Amino acid sequence: MKTFFRLCFFSFLSVCVPSLSSAQKSGTHIPDYPIRQGVSAPFAGFVDSVLIVAGGCNFPDRPAAEGGKKVYYSQIYSLTPGNTSKQWQEQTPLPIPVAYGASVETEEGLVCIGGMNNDSTSTAVYRIGFPQTASEASQITPLPSLPTGIDNAAAARVGNILYITGGNQPQQEKALYALSTEQPDSWDRQTDYPGQLRVQPALIGTDSSLYLAGGFAFNATDKTCTLATDILRYDPSTQKWSVETSIPPYPDNTPRCLVGSSGVAYGNYLIFTGGVYAPLFKEAMEGKQDDQYLKHEPTWYQFHDDLLIYHTTDKSWKIIPHVAGMAKAGGVLLRKGNTLYMICGEIKPGIRTAEIPVISLSDLLK
Repeated sequence: MKTFFRLCFFSFLSVCVPSLSSAQKSGTHIPDYPIRQGVSAPFAGFVDSVLIVAGGCNFPDRPAAEGGKKVYYSQIYSLTPGNTSKQWQEQTPLPIPVAYGASVETEEGLVCIGGMNNDSTSTAVYRIGFPQTASEASQITPLPSLPTGIDNAAAARVGNILYITGGNQPQQEKALYALSTEQPDSWDRQTDYPGQLRVQPALIGTDSSLYLAGGFAFNATDKTCTLATDILRYDPSTQKWSVETSIPPYPDNTPRCLVGSSGVAYGNYLIFTGGVYAPLFKEAMEGKQDDQYLKHEPTWYQFHDDLLIYHTTDKSWKIIPHVAGMAKAGGVLLRKGNTLYMICGEIKPGIRTAEIPVISLSDLLK
């Protein structure tokens, strides 16, 4: 399943509100990511005011459609968006090249969890931080390893607890693992999430809950791909899962999935964007696309570029359609204050981008 998946994808109620033209114009531009052609599936997050991006992968020499070889990176770069110089600074690299891991922002640094490269799936967990000020070199601190290798999962934080779940786990398990940032002795397995497997889901943590959105499962025996079109909620106080809501379909009622998507919390809101177009992705995974699948223009793949905004108290959705720069799979959506950042990702299967769109949230949620 993994071989087919990597070739096919990685080399591959609602209220409508006005467009984002005014919000986009008020965004702060930052330079393109310094790795040529950009990367997909990196670790990314803010440490205080410093943006950190680490690892990721791309096809630097030949596109995937021409049989190019995927390259994994260990480089770490940092940038302070508000700084007048706004230049990326190369930091001490990760111990191994890696992509398709999960990352979580903490006060002490950016925690990078699991992932994979051409050799293996990783159990390693690292924290990237700065000893005193952002002008100093970053430090990489090993944290307790995962009990098992996990890739294409998602991670989030509730209070002082870090969580990782979904993705490719041994024996197709659906484990949820937790690690305390105050006493990081080992990862504790909590209640498995229910229902189908969820590879490449989105996970958002709020003050009291985890929200696990989307993802897919692939049955290699009968070559069927099942897409999750709902969002699950996990209550850490009771260690129980429940179905929170359904993901809104497209205007023509085509089911919408959140695969290769990303999300952030903003007060009582969950904001999701990016990822694949469900019908085309499902056909490709099931081998129903021809040998031209990887050779179309980016717009043909219809990567998801709407902002889906869910209010956790009102249980209501807003949809802001066609936001420029969000049509990426494997990008990382971040929020700093009232600003969204979409970090790299694919604009079509196998083609990455170094662009990092920046969008103001000031007028979005009125």
